[in-house]
Amino acid sequence: MPDDIFGDPLPEQGRPNRLNAPSRHQFQDAVDKLLVPSSDALEEAFRSYAARQALEQGLFPSGVPKVWSRPERRQLLVGDATVPRAISKARKSATVDESTGVLRNPRVDPAARVYYENGEKAKREVRGTKWFFASGRSDGYWTRLILSFAYVAGGEYEDEAAVAERQFTMLKDVLPDCMGVVYDGALRGIHRDALARRGMLAINKQHGSVTPVFYEHIKLCRSGHELWCNEGRIAESISLDDGTRILAPVPITKLEPRLGITKSRWYHVLRIACRHGDHTHRVPVGITTTPADRALRQAGSGKRPKSDRERGFHRAELLQQIPQSTLAHQLVYPYRADSESVHAQFDQSLWNRRMVAYGMERQKVFVLGFSLAQNATSHQIHLEGRSNAQTVSGLA
Repeated sequence: MPDDIFGDPLPEQGRPNRLNAPSRHQFQDAVDKLLVPSSDALEEAFRSYAARQALEQGLFPSGVPKVWSRPERRQLLVGDATVPRAISKARKSATVDESTGVLRNPRVDPAARVYYENGEKAKREVRGTKWFFASGRSDGYWTRLILSFAYVAGGEYEDEAAVAERQFTMLKDVLPDCMGVVYDGALRGIHRDALARRGMLAINKQHGSVTPVFYEHIKLCRSGHELWCNEGRIAESISLDDGTRILAPVPITKLEPRLGITKSRWYHVLRIACRHGDHTHRVPVGITTTPADRALRQAGSGKRPKSDRERGFHRAELLQQIPQSTLAHQLVYPYRADSESVHAQFDQSLWNRRMVAYGMERQKVFVLGFSLAQNATSHQIHLEGRSNAQTVSGLA
C-alpha cells in the first residue's frame, strides 16, 4: 500500500503549470487551425444559442398581447452596421519612400475597403471592415443580447440592407414572436417588402429622395376625394382659397395585419373627413404586389387586377407600416439607439479603436468573442436579478 493515500506528487517536469497563459504562438496557432476553419459553424451555433438565451431572459415572449401600432422594446429587433478602422493604414503591399528611395513592404489588411457612414447627406469616408449586428433587449440595464452578426462585403448602403434583411429573416425563423425590426434609412422599399411578407414590422425613416405620388381618386360621396402618398402615408389633396393645394395627412384608425405562414398582408384603416359624413377606407401598405399576388380574377369581369409592379407603383417604398410622421413612430424609433451602444462597446474593445486581426476570417473570430462576452454579461445580470427577486419574495 502507498504511504500517502493521496498518491505521490507528479515529477516537476510533468506537473501542469496553470499560472502561465498560452503563448502568442500557441494562440495564433489555435486561431488558424481550430477557430478560423470552423468560423461559419461557430457563427451558426452562436445564433441558435443566442436565440435560446433571449427566450430564457424574457425577450420576444409568446404569452403577451401584440399591439402592432405600439410594440414593446422587448418585442423588436434592432440592427445597424459599423466600420471599425483597419488594423493597418497601408493600402499597397509595396511602397517607395520618396525621400530615401527605400522599398517598403507594409502588411495590408485584405478585407479592408472604403465605406461611407452617416447617411447620404453627411457622408464620412471610413476605411476598414463593416460588421452588422442585430440585438434585442428589455427595459432593464445590461439586458442587451447580440443575436446575430455578419460581415458586409459591399460598400453601398444597398449591400448593408441586403445583409440585414437576410439576418432578420433567419432570426424570425427561431424567434417566431418577434414583431419587427428597427433600422436606419438604409432599408428601402424592397427590403421592407421582404420583411413585411414575413409578418414583421419594418420601422425606419423614410428616404429623403421619396417625393409625393398620386395614389387614387375615390368616389365615396358626391364630392370625391383625391388621395396621394406623402411621408410614408396616405394624404388628401385639399384646395385652399388662394388657389393652392396642400396634402393633409388622413388619420389612420388602425394598423391591420393579416398574418400568414408564407405571406402576410398589412392595411391602414383610414378615416376620411367629409362634409357628407366621414368615410372608412382600407389601403394596403408595406408590400409591393406582384403578378403572382394577383392570381385571382374578379367575379364580374373575369379579369385579373393589375399588380403594383405592373402599374409601376412601389407601394413598399411609398407607404410605411408605421409612418415616420406619427406619434407611434416617434415613440418606437428611438429604440434604434441600442445599436449605437453596441457599436460604442465594440469600438472600445479594440486597441486604439482599430481592428486587431488581418482578414475577414480572423476578424470574425474576434467579433464572435466580443458577442459572447456581451451576452455572458447580460446572462449574469439576468441571473442576479432573478436571484434577488427570489430572495425578496422569500423574505415577504
